[in-house]
Amino acid sequence: MKRASALFFLITVLAFSCQSNQETQQIEKKNALILKNFKSFIENAWNKKNIDSLKTVSAPGYTRQLNGINVAGNINELEANMNIYFNGFPNLEISIMNTVAKDNQLFVQWTFEGTNTGVFGETPATGKHAVVSGYSELTFDDMGKISHEKIYYNELQLLQQLGYNLVEPVVE
Repeated sequence: MKRASALFFLITVLAFSCQSNQETQQIEKKNALILKNFKSFIENAWNKKNIDSLKTVSAPGYTRQLNGINVAGNINELEANMNIYFNGFPNLEISIMNTVAKDNQLFVQWTFEGTNTGVFGETPATGKHAVVSGYSELTFDDMGKISHEKIYYNELQLLQQLGYNLVEPVVE
């Protein structure tokens, strides 16, 4: 009886161990795909300005928020949003400082660097160099494609580096 109980215990432990190992491998495989797609998003879409590469790494229902404001509700709007930065900073470069993957999410600390030699949104070129750090939270679908992106950075810091300042409000 003791032998049967010990054998049952051993089989149970091995079964759970194998299942846990398979789950770990699936998670690692999914995280590798997420990191691969994110790397392509930064290197190809942003740093090489290859907008066509967005189709391979972005989900059809892609959405983007910038500092809590919805700026893109699909890939076409994402392209338009990215072009604002490409026009304003033709030499822009995004460097990744740190990434952490958890489930279907990726948390990223990054630095944006470039010289404002073109129209940025509605503001004329200043010729000034800017370096801004920020944070992004990306959510990926089951296929490993980016479905939602939340970006946070200090817009005032960017504008001040371009030579703009806040004007004190008129208080009566």
